[in-house]
Amino acid sequence: MISALDVTDDAAGREAFHAVVASAYEGQPRGTTPDRVAVERSLDRDIYRSRQRLFVAFDGDRPVARIVARIAPQLNDARGNPYGLLGFFESARNVDTGRALFQPAIDWLRGHGVGAIVGPMDGDTWHRYRVNIGPFDHPPFPLEPWNPPYYRELWEQAGFGEVESYSSKWIDDVTVLLPRLESGAERAASHGICVRALDRSRLDQELAIVHRLSAEIFRDAFLYSPITLPDFLDMYRGVERFLDPDLVVFATAPDGRDVGFVFAYADPSLPAIHYKTIGVLSDWRKAGTTAALSRHVYRNAVARGLRAGNHALMRDDNRSQALDAGLGVVFRRYVLFGRDA
Repeated sequence: MISALDVTDDAAGREAFHAVVASAYEGQPRGTTPDRVAVERSLDRDIYRSRQRLFVAFDGDRPVARIVARIAPQLNDARGNPYGLLGFFESARNVDTGRALFQPAIDWLRGHGVGAIVGPMDGDTWHRYRVNIGPFDHPPFPLEPWNPPYYRELWEQAGFGEVESYSSKWIDDVTVLLPRLESGAERAASHGICVRALDRSRLDQELAIVHRLSAEIFRDAFLYSPITLPDFLDMYRGVERFLDPDLVVFATAPDGRDVGFVFAYADPSLPAIHYKTIGVLSDWRKAGTTAALSRHVYRNAVARGLRAGNHALMRDDNRSQALDAGLGVVFRRYVLFGRDA
């Protein structure tokens, strides 16, 4: 029989919480399991320390699923109630496991006055969120959120429906996009916009610029909430190897201010780049800044023989969907789920 326990203040329960991963990810691609150190850092964030509970489902003595219920400190739903967040979800394939685990987490959130509940979300959209719903016939790419294929089923059986959808698109040859970017890049140059490479010798300062720009560019995005610079820098521990000055670049205005950026990175096993994030301050979008950034990164990639590209993890209704000029092919989809408490 499956039973769920609140293990928030239980040291042995915390070990059980982490032990779930082994059974959930058995047979999944290597390197896709959640990193325990990163999870612990996220669980210990001050902003959530008194606003979360950890639950583990047991099949007898064996931990088989986990979830964390959190009360969003800065996000309110349309009725003015705080959002409830369900994150760090992992589970073995068992319908009863999902049912046993979700209900106490939802009950705790309901008892603390939340309105809408969304998940999976490990606290905010800066950290891990969304369910990867496949198809799973292509291997995961670096930094892609991954989970066993049956996770969608478990969330839907717990009464959750889709509230946002996302996709990753593959382009076999990004050189076909370059002519389409020329006029925009020329317009950017006429406005005095330059593109500069990431300076790895001052990495923390460069990441602070990404943090500042992201906070302004994405502040109106669905479920956006701010994050402190120390928390942001924590997220990039261990990711430094992906920060290639040819592929992480900034757009600079005539007065020297950075007004946009691209975060792309090379695939270690394919001649391809993953084009993960592009952001431009609203006052500079009409100046062709996005085109200038895109052209710069694609030119650098092609010069290194990286002709294929992945427009990764884009929200389906975001303007960034147009960056592939309709030539990309969706190879993976992702969903954020929600329901009322």
